[in-house]
Amino acid sequence: MCLVTTNYNYGDYLDECMRSVIGSRGFDRVDYVVMDGGSKDYSVDIIQKYEPQLKHWVSEKDAGMYHAIEKGFTFSDAPYMGWLNSDDQLAPWAIQSVLDIFDQLPEVKWITSRFPMQARQDGVVVATSVLPGADNWGFFNGEHVRSLELPSSGWIVQDCTFWRRELWEEVGGAFDHSLKLAADFELWARFMMRTDLYVVPVPFGIYRVQGNNKAMVNRLAYRDECVKVLQRYTPIIPQDLERLSQRVTSKKLAVAGLRHLIQENQRTPMKVILYNDDEQRYVAFEQT
Repeated sequence: MCLVTTNYNYGDYLDECMRSVIGSRGFDRVDYVVMDGGSKDYSVDIIQKYEPQLKHWVSEKDAGMYHAIEKGFTFSDAPYMGWLNSDDQLAPWAIQSVLDIFDQLPEVKWITSRFPMQARQDGVVVATSVLPGADNWGFFNGEHVRSLELPSSGWIVQDCTFWRRELWEEVGGAFDHSLKLAADFELWARFMMRTDLYVVPVPFGIYRVQGNNKAMVNRLAYRDECVKVLQRYTPIIPQDLERLSQRVTSKKLAVAGLRHLIQENQRTPMKVILYNDDEQRYVAFEQT
């Protein structure tokens, strides 16, 4: 796996972020790359402390986070990919789980956690949200953008999302650099056009709310960029708003174990990965 961490003057959080990766099960199969944007704090001291465990690191001025991530990916040819911002963390089991899933399920091209975690500033987890599932129609009709009062089933969270390098290369192997905030969302759009996103009912990533998160400080600008992305494919206000609302509701009921309350014609298929105890392996299937 190629995992990239970007950082700029986040020394207060970087050590905990890097330890969450280096200390994880499965790290022996990770090419860990740290791209520092020329920090003026003590970030470089932290990076140098872990240098023996790194595939590559650099501290230099860059053209922004997404440029740095993209460059970081070039220092490895590992078959699985993802990135982790320096103020976030991975769950101790996340890397091994991702490796096992991709190793065992060649038909699965990208995955995300159903249960993104959120931490307070000191890194202690205080909340877990739920992403019932994701599908092409819902994505391109605004289901994963909290915008304009549309029904939403939650964001596809970056620190919980991983993919195969072949998928990255199929969609161009680059971010859309016209977007300053939501280049991750635009990448999800291209992935979604190619193949299904599978949700895994295991927490992977921990998003730290520390007061200066770009996605929160600039949440409206981020949302507007997501809307801009969707407008390339479909009007942000779907023609069938009732259908969108029914689908979001049915997904949430299904995850809550209340499928018996969903009318047959309102059920929404979701691509899911579960662990089969009898077979001692993961299985992928479509859940309705």
